[in-house]
Amino acid sequence: MISGSASGVSTLADGSYSIQVAPGTTLTFQYIGYKAVEYTVPDGRTQVTCNLEMQSDTQALEDVVVIAYGVRKKGTIAGSVSTVKAEKIETTPTAAFDQALQGQVPGLTVLSSSGEPSKSAELTIRGTNSINAGTDPLFVLDGIVISASDFNAINPADIESLSVLKDASSTSIYGARAANGVVVITTKRGRMADRPVINYRMQLGISQLAHGNWDLMNTAERIQYEKEIGLTEGKNYSLLSQTDVNWLDEVFSDNALLQNYELSVSGATEKTNYYVSGGYYDQEGIAPGSDFSRYSLRANIEQRAAKWLKVGTNTLLNYQQIELAQSGEYTVVTPISAARFMMPYWNPRRPDGSIASMEDGSWKGEGQNPLEWIENNPVHYKKYKVISSLFAEATPIEGLTIKSQFSADYSHSTGFGISYPEYYPNLGIGTAARNTSDGLTLSVTNTVNYRFRVHEDHSFNFLVGQEGIDYHYESFGVTTQGQNNDKLTSITTGTRATTWEDEPDDDYGFLSFFGRGEYNYADRYYADFSLRADASSRFGASNRWGVFWSAGFMWNMRNERFLENAREWLTNAQITISTGTSGNSSIPNYEHLALVKGGLEYVGTAGIAPYTQGNEELSWETTWTTNLGLHFGFWNRLTADLEFYHKKTSDMLMSVPQSYTNGGFGFRWDNIGAMVNRGVELNLTGTVISTRDFAWSLNANVSYNHNEITELYNGVREYEIASSDLKYVVGHSIGEFYMNRYAGVNPANGDALWYTKDGKLTNELRDEDKVMIGKSFIAPWQGGFGTNLSWKGIALSAQFSWIADRWVMNNDRYFDESNGRFASYNQSKRLLHRWKQPGDVTDIPRHGVYTEFDTRLLEDASFLRLKNLMLSYTFPRELLRKTRFISGVRIYAQAQNLLTFTNFSGLDPEGNGNTYAAEYPMTRQFTFGLDLTF
Repeated sequence: MISGSASGVSTLADGSYSIQVAPGTTLTFQYIGYKAVEYTVPDGRTQVTCNLEMQSDTQALEDVVVIAYGVRKKGTIAGSVSTVKAEKIETTPTAAFDQALQGQVPGLTVLSSSGEPSKSAELTIRGTNSINAGTDPLFVLDGIVISASDFNAINPADIESLSVLKDASSTSIYGARAANGVVVITTKRGRMADRPVINYRMQLGISQLAHGNWDLMNTAERIQYEKEIGLTEGKNYSLLSQTDVNWLDEVFSDNALLQNYELSVSGATEKTNYYVSGGYYDQEGIAPGSDFSRYSLRANIEQRAAKWLKVGTNTLLNYQQIELAQSGEYTVVTPISAARFMMPYWNPRRPDGSIASMEDGSWKGEGQNPLEWIENNPVHYKKYKVISSLFAEATPIEGLTIKSQFSADYSHSTGFGISYPEYYPNLGIGTAARNTSDGLTLSVTNTVNYRFRVHEDHSFNFLVGQEGIDYHYESFGVTTQGQNNDKLTSITTGTRATTWEDEPDDDYGFLSFFGRGEYNYADRYYADFSLRADASSRFGASNRWGVFWSAGFMWNMRNERFLENAREWLTNAQITISTGTSGNSSIPNYEHLALVKGGLEYVGTAGIAPYTQGNEELSWETTWTTNLGLHFGFWNRLTADLEFYHKKTSDMLMSVPQSYTNGGFGFRWDNIGAMVNRGVELNLTGTVISTRDFAWSLNANVSYNHNEITELYNGVREYEIASSDLKYVVGHSIGEFYMNRYAGVNPANGDALWYTKDGKLTNELRDEDKVMIGKSFIAPWQGGFGTNLSWKGIALSAQFSWIADRWVMNNDRYFDESNGRFASYNQSKRLLHRWKQPGDVTDIPRHGVYTEFDTRLLEDASFLRLKNLMLSYTFPRELLRKTRFISGVRIYAQAQNLLTFTNFSGLDPEGNGNTYAAEYPMTRQFTFGLDLTF
């Protein structure tokens, strides 16, 4: 920058720059995280070269972070905000950025129940706040609220930073939708340079099972088992023993192709800032019938139309092709589920490797070959996505900024499924199904921000704003049957419609007004206050408006005089405290209304019937959060952030059970009860070694959250959830299991034993002996740790994530260890070690004593995962300058989900539900990448 003016240039990626100024001009070199350097241009020379080295400045290193409706330095806010920068996200080999966040942010839980390429993970910030209302954070992309289902529409390489807002001071200004925290995603912009910067990135790799425990019987074990239990009728074991198939290997690929190509052009001048990118991503699923491909375009453009006016757009265009494999439910034809049921002596392939068929008799197994079934029953989806905003920002006077933004988020999705008529079991009768859906969210945001100083020590910043959101959704689907030719399998080639559905509209709207005030005294004391009023169409007219507020305070002790002598080694010392409220309205759209429903039939005549009971008193769910933070830095090397929080949710939105005599409705949405989450978070980062050629840094974080229901409805203190092994009980966690306790096997007779409610042994399984067992599927402990090493151009990084004390009901074992109930399917090897004679000591009863849903199936799903390991090499700048057109080259190899350590016996421990049932397991990726900068 030219000192004393707003003019200047930015360096290129290699640090080179050029600027024309008069002799005697003072130039100031600035970069976030480093101390400014001044240089005066000497007289008498027409060209001067100035090379310099900037010194690290920890105080300046307080990164600029994006918060609600603004940008701040992290060290100047009272709220709890964690930031993940582009380098942690942009090279992730997955379709979406969410997996790159696991273990990176204290208090942020990232768990995925499916490894299917297009599926998003579930994010939770500081525990579960509600029983039935939504628990997802609010996701904001460049000022536009988006859904977690759209994560795969965002190219990770387009993301500049991601901010996780966790406390009331940082979230309450989002009001009604911020009770579960906020994730603010900011995409890249251009930077000032002499010429455009062109980046090209390519990744190629493979995917395979990340973990893959498999304890199903092989052929020899299966034959032994059948002989032991007398299941030998009609079996030719001399023939069957010649085939031994591992169905895990047949269903799950160990070399599913992954490829990613990206190209971006960016730059900035005094009037224009632009970032334009395009990408193609394709990932084959490891299970048959799953695949994801994406074509994406992004344009972020800002134009200074006048000295006081800036206009621009942030636009994303996206087209996806998706093939989904069925998972999460048990069938004997869908490959993920059927792999557990198929016998090891049933070969799904012919001798030449092609898929065995029922039609020619090459399939020798019972029923259908799952690999043949999936080929003849494909399901494909297409999705078109547009997320775009137009904005104008005016600065009529110094310190005053007026901004107006209009946004549109549009999705069009289609699905098409076929069951081919020439597939032998269909007997010449095919099926075709097609559905389509459209969703459109329109929003407008208007803000006025005024920043000013009084003398030198008093700094003020005031924001007022208005926001409106209108959402519309519609869908249609139909299934026809009777197709008789594989070449003619459209909807119209069927002879009759068998099912249909039509959702003409499903709408909601928000109207909001908000404000925030911030005060800074001498960079020592910071305070902020916010207030927001929201109205939602999901509530009745008398309860439509909700008001939410927050107050925060931060004391920067390092700038106090009594610590002046400690500033050499104490590089940061801050205490923050905040409190406030936020809301939740994530329920179905029309539950406050008493509605009737059509589409019913009475003696051949179309009719209507009551559909919802309605509740005009329905209102906002409110969460009150208090946060205390301690932030310290030492010797420019070590930082420590310790935070304590307490959250109480009241007037919880719950589908409350009621008697069917009340109008025939078994449930009714109401505001009831309360729940608390309290916890602590610790984040540590340290630079062990930092020299010109070598650097070594470490990072670690740990979080603990205690969840407890403090009140239910109508004085009820407990409520059992049918068929779930869960029970809501005041004083217990929302995710705690309610089960019969398995006590083992009676060695005398092989009977299964359980504990009664009073702790006595019994061989009778009774519901009245169920108890709360103190184990929850919601993990209280989580964290991550990692290291980064670099020597000259070589860099090595490793990042681990972990979850502790999470428990899951392994439903797969109910079938695999059925002990006779499902003996016609393949079984676990463990059944070979069941009780067989008096005196046997084992935890598996005698044959014929069936497995039940008790604590025997409850497993510790805690895990430690090497989330990412990367080795890279960046070519020397001196070498690249000789090319005169390439300014940066980086090659790398990385592994995602490389190692998993767990006691869980299933295919993968990761998930977000209370039950593990035929799930699509997480995948491991090996990728090689190339980054080029021109």
